[in-house]
Amino acid sequence: MKQWLLYLLASLPLVCHAQAQRDSLSQTPINTDRPNQTEASSVVPFGTLQVESGWFRQVDRIDGVRTMDVFYPITLIRLGILERMELRFQDEFHKNELKDESGPHQTKGLDAFTIGTKINVTEEKGLLPEIAFLGNLVIPSGSSAFRPAHVAPEVRLALSHTLSNTFDLGYNVGYEWDGDSPEGTGIYTLSVGAALPHHWGTYLEVFGDKPEKGHWHHSADGGFTFSPRNNLQLDVSSGIGLTKDAPDYFLSAGFTFRLPK
Repeated sequence: MKQWLLYLLASLPLVCHAQAQRDSLSQTPINTDRPNQTEASSVVPFGTLQVESGWFRQVDRIDGVRTMDVFYPITLIRLGILERMELRFQDEFHKNELKDESGPHQTKGLDAFTIGTKINVTEEKGLLPEIAFLGNLVIPSGSSAFRPAHVAPEVRLALSHTLSNTFDLGYNVGYEWDGDSPEGTGIYTLSVGAALPHHWGTYLEVFGDKPEKGHWHHSADGGFTFSPRNNLQLDVSSGIGLTKDAPDYFLSAGFTFRLPK
């Protein structure tokens, strides 16, 4: 009996610490990588599972050819495995519709699977931004129409500044490959977010990319988020192309939840 009593007393601090962690987490607002194109510089809390899912529709018209791409559901799974590190898994169903003089053509199937990580490098301090490193590998998988010939790496730095109690600034720079060509593509994003009353938020953003042997593609977008609970977020967004080579417009909607609460 005494041994059991000593065991319970010894376990009490661990139980209290775990409960304190759960209570602290329940008060931590959710931080997501959607709906904007700028990846957040933060990682998900240690020991949590965060699922970010949504629908994305993009339309482009070039020289009389109309192309529409629809992705659903885009599903990003984020696992907090260390205090400053998360694992990431993403996939989606892809439908491509092309309409030209010969009529409509449709291709659909599962996109290639992506596995990656995000590592928080440094916290924000004065003029020094919060910085995170993201690395992804797109694996040759999925439907034949969308499967890359080789593993396609993606690298990115995510940085952010707190401008005030209401506004924050986030930006990314990176480089990625498509798995079919040895040439890569440089990317950038710049986003300003604002907290609104009653659990709402909004953002405006510019972003773009430049293939090694191509022209810059610049776009702009904006959207709203609503977080009725600290572990839940709903979002809507839309964007337009700013240059000729960029897609004409896109629409998106989705939701995110985190477990435990």
